[in-house]
Amino acid sequence: MKDKIIKEASLLGLDKVGFTKTTRFNNLSEILNYRVKNNYNCEFEEIDLEKRIDISCLFPNCKTIITVIFPYAKGYKIPKADNMGNISVSSYGVDYHKVLHEKLELLAQKLQKYFRFNYKICVDNTPAIDRAICKNSGLGYIGKNSMLINEEFGSFVFLGSILTDLDIGIDEMTNIENKCGNCSICISKCPNNAILDKADQHILEYGTINTKKCVSYLTQTKSYIPIEYRKAMGNQIYGCDICQINCPKNYKNLNLDTKENYNSLLINLEELFKLSNKEFHVKYGNLAGSWRGKNIWKRNAIIACGNMKLDNYYDIIKNELDSQSEMFKTYAAWALLELNRKKSKDLIFNRVKYESEFISNEYKKLLKEEG
Repeated sequence: MKDKIIKEASLLGLDKVGFTKTTRFNNLSEILNYRVKNNYNCEFEEIDLEKRIDISCLFPNCKTIITVIFPYAKGYKIPKADNMGNISVSSYGVDYHKVLHEKLELLAQKLQKYFRFNYKICVDNTPAIDRAICKNSGLGYIGKNSMLINEEFGSFVFLGSILTDLDIGIDEMTNIENKCGNCSICISKCPNNAILDKADQHILEYGTINTKKCVSYLTQTKSYIPIEYRKAMGNQIYGCDICQINCPKNYKNLNLDTKENYNSLLINLEELFKLSNKEFHVKYGNLAGSWRGKNIWKRNAIIACGNMKLDNYYDIIKNELDSQSEMFKTYAAWALLELNRKKSKDLIFNRVKYESEFISNEYKKLLKEEG
């Protein structure tokens, strides 16, 4: 049964296949509770921790999980261009959620000719912790930056699994050694120091981050982004690749020859300010990062303009002070002060009494040093 699954998966381009019978991850309870206690979790994470550690909450009769990893970012270098935003390489090409889900669905259908079974496909769309499942399947170990690291492909791998009621005879591989050793490059390179360095050692070995400081998270959240976290966002419109780019385990993959044109990950900021929701969906709707929508991308573009000191965007951003959106007003005020503090401080100060208490407090904080 195992051999048939591996063969059919290979025919679909899924060359790395793993299996695990582990359906309850009690070992994760401590780290998940630790994250909640220290406010390191975020709104994208399931609140009910039982749903995260117990696969039966998703698929009651689960007996074996078939897992796959799908490598990406071959030969990737972060594209550079003046006046442009950037999105993570995870958004290169067609949305990987759709691509990998289709491959796993096709695999499940092909396997039906050998044996009948029930299943559920997971591609980053359930409360289950995909990295833990793939680790238990022998496909890698969890690095200090919390990413699954595969010996051959590094951490630039998409993860997917098929929860099944098949009873497949397998050898469990739950104790793959963490090979980060004393390396702490990802910790030192993280723009906002989000990767935990001084946590309890028995916690740290799992790899975890303060999500609320992570640049990738900041580009996706609808929550308020603290002033002190914005500069680290640079020109990122969606996602962040810094910890992975600098990880030695990815050097091999990143230095391979490629014909891929990663310049397509650069975003025209001026165009982004002008796009309607419909136009945004037409242009970017097939990308993994598009799920957050135009407004969040536009907010990040405002921050990017401030970070890159794009003076030619001053009037465009100034117009956002008259926006119906408090979000745009808030970040526009910050960006204007970053672009030209002398020119903007009176403009911003004079608006304080006309804005909501939340925005007024933001303005006052920005102008505090002016007295």
